[in-house]
Amino acid sequence: FKTRTNVKERRLLHCSNQYSTSNSVTMHIKQIIISNFRSFRTQPEVQPFSQGTNIVVGRNGSGKSNLFDAVQFVLLSPKFWTLRTEDRQALLHEGSGSAAVSAYVEIIFDNRDGRFQGFSTNQSDEIVLRRTVGAKKDEIFLQRKKTSKHDVMSLLEGAGFSKSNPYFIVQQGKVNALCVMKDEERLELLKEVAGTTVYDEKKAESEKKMIENQISLKKIEESLQFMEQRLEELRGEKEELNMYQKLDRERKALAYTLYDKELRRARETLDEIEHQKAEEAENRTMVYEQARNLENEIMNLEAALKTKTMRLRRNKIILQELEEDKTSAMTLRTKLELRCKEAEDIVKLGDANLKKNKSEIADIVVKISEAKEQLQSQIQPRFDDAKSTLSRMILERDDAQRKIEGLYAKQGRGKQFESRDARDQYLRTQIEDLNTSKRDKETLLNQQRDTVASLRRIVESSSEEMMKKKQEIAANEKLLESTSKSVSEKKRERHEMAEKRKSQWAALSNLSVRVSDAKEVARRAYSSLRKIMPRNTAMGLDSLGKIIEEEGIVVGEQYFGPVMDNIELIQEKYQTAVEVAAQNALFHVIVDTDATAARLMKRLEAERLGRVTFLPLNQLHVPTATYPESRDILPLLSTCIRFDSRLQKAMEHVFGKKLLANSVEVASTWTSRCGMDAVTLDGDLCSRKGALSGGYIDLSKSRLKANQDLKSAETILHQLQAEEKEMKAKNGVIDQQITSVMSEMQRLEAKKANLERSLTFMDEDVIAQKSRIESKQKQIEQVINELIPPIERDIECISNQVKALEDEVGSDLCENLSADEKNLLLQLKSVHQELEKDIETQTNVLEEVSVERQRLQSLLEDNLLKRKKELEEEGAEAIDRRRSSEKRQIGSRLAQMQRQEDLEQVRRELAEAIQNAESVEERVFEAKRVDEDLRAELMEGKKQLETFKTKDVEIAKLLEDAQKREEKLMNKRSLCVTQRELHARRIQELGTLPPASELQKYRGLSITALMRELEKTNKKLKGYSHVNKKAFDQFVNFNEQREALLKRKEEVDKGAKKVKELIESLDRQKDEAINRTFRGVSAHFKDVFKELVPNGAGELIMKTSLDEDDADEELDEEEIVRRRQNPSVNKYRGIGIKVRFSDVGENYLMSQLSGGQKSLVAMALIFAIQRCDPAPFYLFDELDQALDSTYRKAIAGLIQRQANSKENPTQFICSTFRPELVAISNRCYGISHQDKVSNIYHLSKKDALKFIANLMSEEEAVGEVTSLATSKASRLELSKKRKEASAPSLSEDEESENATEVLVA
Repeated sequence: FKTRTNVKERRLLHCSNQYSTSNSVTMHIKQIIISNFRSFRTQPEVQPFSQGTNIVVGRNGSGKSNLFDAVQFVLLSPKFWTLRTEDRQALLHEGSGSAAVSAYVEIIFDNRDGRFQGFSTNQSDEIVLRRTVGAKKDEIFLQRKKTSKHDVMSLLEGAGFSKSNPYFIVQQGKVNALCVMKDEERLELLKEVAGTTVYDEKKAESEKKMIENQISLKKIEESLQFMEQRLEELRGEKEELNMYQKLDRERKALAYTLYDKELRRARETLDEIEHQKAEEAENRTMVYEQARNLENEIMNLEAALKTKTMRLRRNKIILQELEEDKTSAMTLRTKLELRCKEAEDIVKLGDANLKKNKSEIADIVVKISEAKEQLQSQIQPRFDDAKSTLSRMILERDDAQRKIEGLYAKQGRGKQFESRDARDQYLRTQIEDLNTSKRDKETLLNQQRDTVASLRRIVESSSEEMMKKKQEIAANEKLLESTSKSVSEKKRERHEMAEKRKSQWAALSNLSVRVSDAKEVARRAYSSLRKIMPRNTAMGLDSLGKIIEEEGIVVGEQYFGPVMDNIELIQEKYQTAVEVAAQNALFHVIVDTDATAARLMKRLEAERLGRVTFLPLNQLHVPTATYPESRDILPLLSTCIRFDSRLQKAMEHVFGKKLLANSVEVASTWTSRCGMDAVTLDGDLCSRKGALSGGYIDLSKSRLKANQDLKSAETILHQLQAEEKEMKAKNGVIDQQITSVMSEMQRLEAKKANLERSLTFMDEDVIAQKSRIESKQKQIEQVINELIPPIERDIECISNQVKALEDEVGSDLCENLSADEKNLLLQLKSVHQELEKDIETQTNVLEEVSVERQRLQSLLEDNLLKRKKELEEEGAEAIDRRRSSEKRQIGSRLAQMQRQEDLEQVRRELAEAIQNAESVEERVFEAKRVDEDLRAELMEGKKQLETFKTKDVEIAKLLEDAQKREEKLMNKRSLCVTQRELHARRIQELGTLPPASELQKYRGLSITALMRELEKTNKKLKGYSHVNKKAFDQFVNFNEQREALLKRKEEVDKGAKKVKELIESLDRQKDEAINRTFRGVSAHFKDVFKELVPNGAGELIMKTSLDEDDADEELDEEEIVRRRQNPSVNKYRGIGIKVRFSDVGENYLMSQLSGGQKSLVAMALIFAIQRCDPAPFYLFDELDQALDSTYRKAIAGLIQRQANSKENPTQFICSTFRPELVAISNRCYGISHQDKVSNIYHLSKKDALKFIANLMSEEEAVGEVTSLATSKASRLELSKKRKEASAPSLSEDEESENATEVLVA
């Protein structure tokens, strides 16, 4: 009951805190996944539910109620808590297709507010709860892990799902049930909400306990009556025993005094032996301590020698590597010195060449200028004049030749033709042929001119392209320069990183040495632990680590490891005692369940990996041990060790019956009394079965110490390995950085090479383009100067010929020339001859000028310019061979600058190499010094080891002598202990002793006198052998039983009183819970009803039996008020409801309301109950079915306000057939049903409203048809009555006809 109350209070407190501090995201249903559940086959994944209001629409029978049943199924609703076989079968889908063998419903909750806490949720943002049901199974899973229903129910109650409040899911019929509920039923509902079931269960248990107490009291009284009768009988036999008892007391006093004296003497002897034993033990302990210290020193020294030997070997390897590094560094230094000297020589030579070439280039430039000046100012004009003069002479000669030929042709045509017409006809034919030739010449002339224009366009485009190429070359040259700088920077960065990596490698090497040493220490510690562990156990423990990893067993939850790994000594002095007490149980392995142990044992057995004892916590049943209350002895479990409280059972199993004693005697005494094993701090063990174990314990072979050493070594090893891993990671980072820099440098170098190649190709393209332009220009000059003028002259000649022939046409035909024509012919012949001579002379002049021109051009192109180019390119072959002529001088200087930069780079590398060589030299010197120191330390350690071994032999002899002396003392002590135990046992056998006054009178006698007196007393006792010696014992026994029963009766009476008080307390708590719940529900009912009916008011009225008493009795008003203010819950008879729906007017009871008003009041009561015990979400199935539009809007507004509340936002999932809830929804869903299969799908609000409108239209249509049918049926019924009144009976045919009409209507 307390647990349940605490859970509820914690849940309410969590809700209030959560909702008061956060309004972002609260726990709600995020998604529902259904498979094979009732009408749902396989529901595809739908859009997640909103945190606010979600509305589900669908036709009747589509599966809306099945959706709400699915939620109740997962949330373990009472009707789905226990399912029989037929119930589970009824939940499976029975639609078309193959029969379903199992079904499941999964709900995904949004848990970002952390409302679900505990169990296996692990503070996840999503909680997945699934329940699977089949014909023979019913399983529930939390976070994909199988769990129990009770765990899930506790988790749900902690999150706000109250089992006592079933109204967070309101299905069809609940509202109607509340409407017709009686006052008494409402009271029972209030009690259920208040959680009175728990109080009733506790009260029933208490009443059952009272009945059992009454039965016990009756039995005790019967037993007391029997004992009183028996005691009266035994009092008569009691007197005869008095004399016997007197003599018996004397015998006991004598025997006790005799045995006591013997016991004292044995104890004194034992004390003396113990004193001697203590001295021997102290001496032995000192010798053992010396032996142990010496052995530890020998082991430490051997380990140190081994470590130093390994360090010496590693140092030797390092020294060899350093020698190699030194050789490499010196070689590199020598090479760099040679490279530096060579670079200096090259730079000097380059400077000299630059000066010499500069002077020679200046001379050549002067010569080039002179040659160009001569060529352009003298030779070229002469060449042009000679060429033009020659062309003119040839043209004049050809013109004279054509005129001469024309005159001869004219003279010949006079003889050739007989008439003028024949001649004119021939001339016209010749004119036509000449015109055709002229047109051909003109076409050719136009083609040549087009060729010139085309060549000029080509020259222009090529010039523009060449300019673009030059601009691109300039941009690439800048890019090349920046790329070269970047390459140099990356080289410097790579060198710095390489140096940093070298230092990190050295540090990693030293750390690796330390890791190797730590591994060796851990290996020795593990080997020491293996030596003191059974072989099969060691094999099994070694194999468990791998098996656990393969099986996926969680360490710390399912597997806890050996016992010795789970305990911690409170003080170091308890080590021996704990180890002796546990023995090999220290190697037992603790697991959570026997299933885990079975899995591990199965693997060990299958793979033959050894044998291990497991301690499953769920199977260990250790009885509660009762430890003695004494300062001399303590429970070992709570005194010596600390451990995890989860392992309490395992530790009690191993150490529960172990005691820690301060001496062997105390251990022996309490072992026999308590039935437990006792152990001393020195390791002496007294078994509860009587065995004693003791002697020397070699602490160097201690299991706990070996395990502690192993843990310490592993801790150091793990730390070093973590440092090594971190160092390797740093090395990996620097390697990646170097790789990145190298990649970047390679990329830049490749880019640089590409740029150089590209520039080379571009320069070649520019040169080729320039050559093509010059070639095209030459072609243009050739066409203009050589091809076009002859064509023009031909055209002019043809035109002259045509003109001459046209002049001849129509003239008189004569065989001879006229006098003028003859004179002209003579003049033309004379001119022709003179021109022939002039042409020959002018040709010779042109050839002379051409030779001179060719000579100057050859001097420029083949000699001076070529030499200048060679001088400019000299010294810049590797850099500027691709440059144009105007940049080669600059390239040569850049080459010299590059050589100087290379020289500086070599000098820097040389300085670094010198520094590196000196550093390597220092490290070699340090390694040699370490080598000498290690060798000296090894020699000193070997000498010290020999000394320790000699001392070890001496101590072994001392231990052997001490062992012999101890054996003698132990034999003597064993004899004394036997005597002591014999006399102590005799004293115990005497039973109850006489008073001290009777014992005192025999203390002065000697042992011999006591023996004589004891013999006399025994003879007297023989005379009373016939006495019933058991009578007194029986009397005493019955008397003791009587006292015990009286005491038991008193205890039972007290128990009955406490049970009665508990019942009264439960009744009070129940009354308080009911009153508190009624006040809360009543207040919320007023608020909710006010929200739903702003002008109305409503209240809950508790009806009690006082109302009836007040009516029956005549009491004053004060008494009536007092009774009603503090009524008892037992007097509650029901809860009434009074409401009004306007500001003024009378109040109405539920029975006086209409159906819609009853539904509204029922909804107000449901919301009041929900507010009294709020849940994180609510599911309503057609809650507004019986409400009119006004009340539906009020309900919708109330839901909207509660869903969007800042203090307590709540998720609602509702189904409806009305538009009011759809209008305020955040998300809508539709459910369809086809082929016996239901499906859920997301709807927009517009589609949902349209669907609701269609449904309402269908309902209105059906209502109109139903109304018409009812009206017609009424009319038929009235007609029938009238006919019956007029005619008492109708024929069967008429009745059938009327019935058919009614049915059709």
